[in-house]
Amino acid sequence: MATKFVTTKTTPLYENATSQARSMILIFGDEVMTNGGATNGRLPVKFRGRDGFITKTSLADTAALELYFIDVGQGDSTFVITPSRKKILIDGGANDRALRFLAWRYRLDQPANSVAIDLLVLTHADADHIKGLIPIIQHPRINVKRVIHSGIATFRSGAFATGLGDKVVSNGVTYLKTRHSQLSQLASSNLSADFTAWAAAINAELTPSKYEAVSWGTPPISLGDPDVNIEVLGPRLEPVGGQLVYRWFGDEAHTINGHSVVLRLTYKNVQVLLSGDLNIKGSDHLLSVPGLPSKLSAHVFKAPHHGSHEFSPAFLAAVRPQISVVSSGDDPDHGHPRAVFLGAIGNVSRSGEPLLFSTEIAATFKGAGVPPSPSTATPGSPAARMRELFIRRLHGMINVRSDGSNLYAARRVDASYQWEAYGPVPSAP
Repeated sequence: MATKFVTTKTTPLYENATSQARSMILIFGDEVMTNGGATNGRLPVKFRGRDGFITKTSLADTAALELYFIDVGQGDSTFVITPSRKKILIDGGANDRALRFLAWRYRLDQPANSVAIDLLVLTHADADHIKGLIPIIQHPRINVKRVIHSGIATFRSGAFATGLGDKVVSNGVTYLKTRHSQLSQLASSNLSADFTAWAAAINAELTPSKYEAVSWGTPPISLGDPDVNIEVLGPRLEPVGGQLVYRWFGDEAHTINGHSVVLRLTYKNVQVLLSGDLNIKGSDHLLSVPGLPSKLSAHVFKAPHHGSHEFSPAFLAAVRPQISVVSSGDDPDHGHPRAVFLGAIGNVSRSGEPLLFSTEIAATFKGAGVPPSPSTATPGSPAARMRELFIRRLHGMINVRSDGSNLYAARRVDASYQWEAYGPVPSAP
């Protein structure tokens, strides 16, 4: 048996070597195991335990860069597989959907299966980014090798002057001075409930050297994939009174969001920018660093803060993406993605046909009937239909793949062709 990868935008998994009957559709970059020689130009393969046949010319030996923007509802979680099969998880949402994705992707229901996460990134410690990472770290067959974070913890009420720690004023400017790289620098009794659970999971699974804060100026991160470069572009720290501190952006929410970990991943001619929950002040804070704006340019862009209205037009113009992905949900409903953001991101694209995806919009629902009620509304009446329940038919996973020169993007649909797919899209300068 040999490992092969799909090289076309989509390709059928045929039921046999001769008929047109197909069991499913695969997309660019999908990995299969061949199981014999070709018949009628089709190779017998196994995909996720399923047997079938794929046209031989649709397969090659080289793996792609794979990006999975997981539908976790109102939150963020992005999973990256490099061509050398290194694995990066950025944030985990506020639920177990990221864990369930990993369990599905690596078939963790099978006792012999496991997966190693080479790099886990907590962009910032809000609940819709941190809570879903905790069960992943704790899972007995998921091995997290290294964790990086912004250095900002969250604390119980009254432990410090703010929920993020203490502030300091220098030359009329306010800063957040409480920062940690190692968990040993924090008193456990001061931590918020979410950060207490996070710290317990980290302490149980990782040695202190594998947990560290990063910022602009941190050396590029190597995962052992020679074709992939990972740069840390944020948060930006400033020296005050002999220590590195964070600019205070008016309140706790804007400060923790504005100092998200921002990463740019480069694979050959393709750049990917992962921006956490950056807001206007955080974006402008990065743009003011000499040399940093030129590093924001990217072909694939994980949109900041779920497509919020609090975005910096100058920041978007510096990115100039071809493919943008918004991760958002409706529980709680913040109105994301905002119409003004969707218009702005499309307006700054480097290509004439920009691709803009939303995990929330990509999800598909179907009616599940009207729940029992003491209401006297007549069945089928407008009042009754207003109470109709819906169930999720398809989750809004967004798939983006690249061979280092071309981009491919796809999301599942309920139609017979199974995918709304694009590519090859040449990476534009």
